[in-house]
Amino acid sequence: MQNTQIDPHNHEQQLAYELVANTNSSFFLTGRAGTGKTTFLHNVQKLVGKQFITLAPTGVAAILAGGDTIHSFFGLPMEVCTPGTCGKMNEAKILTLLHADTIIIDEVSMVRCDIMDAIDYTMRKALRNNMPFGGKQIIFVGDMFQLPPVVKQGPEKDMLKDLYQTDDFFFYKSDAIKRMRLVKIEFRKVYRQDDEHFLHILENVRLNKVTPENIMHLNGRVQIPTAEDGAVITLASINKTADKINLQRLEEIESEEFVYEGTIDGKFEEKKFPVDMKLRLKVGAQVMFTRNDQQKRWANGTLGKVSKLTKDEISVTLNNSETYVVPCCSWESYCYDYNKEERKMKKELMGTFTQYPLKLAWAITVHKSQGMTFDKLSLDLSRGMFAAGQFYVALSRVRTLDGLFLSKNVIPQYAHTSREVLTYASEYNNEQQIGNEIESGKAVYGALQHNDYDEAARQYLLLVTKKAENCDIKEAMQQAKRFLDILVCDEHLYGSIKSVPECLTKASHWAPKFLASLLYLYAEKYEEALAYANEVLATHQCAEAMYIKSRALAKLERYTEADETNCQLANVFEMATPDAKVLFMIAMLNEMHIGDPGLDLMRKLVEARPKYDLGILALRTLMQCHNLKLDKQSDNNCELVDLFNSDATEEEFLAQLKVCREKAPKAIAYLIRRIKKQEFNEEQPAA
Repeated sequence: MQNTQIDPHNHEQQLAYELVANTNSSFFLTGRAGTGKTTFLHNVQKLVGKQFITLAPTGVAAILAGGDTIHSFFGLPMEVCTPGTCGKMNEAKILTLLHADTIIIDEVSMVRCDIMDAIDYTMRKALRNNMPFGGKQIIFVGDMFQLPPVVKQGPEKDMLKDLYQTDDFFFYKSDAIKRMRLVKIEFRKVYRQDDEHFLHILENVRLNKVTPENIMHLNGRVQIPTAEDGAVITLASINKTADKINLQRLEEIESEEFVYEGTIDGKFEEKKFPVDMKLRLKVGAQVMFTRNDQQKRWANGTLGKVSKLTKDEISVTLNNSETYVVPCCSWESYCYDYNKEERKMKKELMGTFTQYPLKLAWAITVHKSQGMTFDKLSLDLSRGMFAAGQFYVALSRVRTLDGLFLSKNVIPQYAHTSREVLTYASEYNNEQQIGNEIESGKAVYGALQHNDYDEAARQYLLLVTKKAENCDIKEAMQQAKRFLDILVCDEHLYGSIKSVPECLTKASHWAPKFLASLLYLYAEKYEEALAYANEVLATHQCAEAMYIKSRALAKLERYTEADETNCQLANVFEMATPDAKVLFMIAMLNEMHIGDPGLDLMRKLVEARPKYDLGILALRTLMQCHNLKLDKQSDNNCELVDLFNSDATEEEFLAQLKVCREKAPKAIAYLIRRIKKQEFNEEQPAA
């Protein structure tokens, strides 16, 4: 595959390109080593006119992917993220997120479900958008056959099990992912064919299909590396084995040994030490960093060689030949206690540990090696390989079978793969699902690029109708959800539906009835829409059916009943991640028909959808009903604010908004700032 193009003969790659280039749809991209995932992502970023952010769960993965860590970018805490956990993002990060089109999350197999939910909530809150992940396209990249996310035994695991009702905490177990349709594309064509025979063995190990012949070929690599083999890193299953190898190699160096003592303040259990209390080093020792550098010179997992030692200074040369003086670091130890009734984890600082963030690294654990690639690798099997995916990760770190050295014979039981992962993988490359995603994504992409939420909603509604007519209820429901997520004002949609398919009206399940109520509403058959919405609500309480019921009641001029429905809807409404259509509906109903306050709700809508011109126009109309004008700073001359306050027609105001969007974005920004700061006397009844 060339550096600047997408392979026209790779079907899965073409599908992935379609999703990135022509849709806003999120998807999962996977594939074994050598299938070109990284090259594809680099190429697609050059070819597609979008703004990308690349994130990864660890410092090493972030460095390899050329991005930032998830925790650093979103400002997430290091402990379990309970429901409602929101990261602390500064204004610069929020602006970066706001202007990004696509977020790439690399090595997603290592990301726990609670972290994924915290990312979703943080994005929805920061972007003031209740759509999944704030309406941004997310490309989840990784191989689920590698090691699962790390979860500590004790309170942390107990809490996650209670929150997610599972023993597997993969990213797709998150509530955010469950609420969306995430198509899965697996790259199958192998490009990096350094050793095709070895790749075949790896694939069988990965899929739990290892054969006696595979075992025989692997066991042919049982040998000890010699000096002629050069630098060979050893992978071990546990830290204890890796530590023993590292100390042996250190003893072989004849130069002076320096010992650096760590310090403890308070209580810090020895088993929690991130590095040794006594760090033993010699010039020439191979070391690994155990913490990300704030200046991003190295990451947790970066390898280097000790180049200079003094009593209180350590210099390390990295593989890029850069040499740095390494400062000491402090780690904090907390005591956690999980309260199951309150679903809260209490956290108390117990102590701190201070030491240089380095450890000897002629040998590392399999888990620490994830995401790395080596030319020569010695796999220590003295304790076997017992964790699901561990043997596959270990083998796939080395480029060729000739570069692999085994300490003893392997047995088939080492090639153990999680049943959960095998089940998930059975959903890869579902052509119908991917085709549906591309169809719907392309239908709305142009509208979304221009922030035309009305046109996007219309396209989704047409897709709902099309899929319902084909009796594809599942896909119609998928598009109905997206329609209701993107919708703000629905006045342009009434009369757009000509008929409601019989397969919906004659069904007994709540889903077809819900679709019938939705389509009857926009076919302007409000009594029928109300009847079907009530049938749904009798057995299946959901906010979407309440929205349809309220709209049908309003169209029937039964405003008091619509208001009562809105009050019920408000009980499940979260202002931190507002639902734009609900804000618009309640504000207009309150102001125009009920006599309750609605100006502040409409102001919040403008905050949530600042690029939705009809929201700004609606606020202007409601303010005119109250004879209110937008406050303006006396020292700032803004014609757009003056126009907002003037008697100009709706058409004139909208036309000027459009011009300013294209030619004077600062005027729009100033108008939005004035709207955000506007205070309303909500005791004042509607005129």
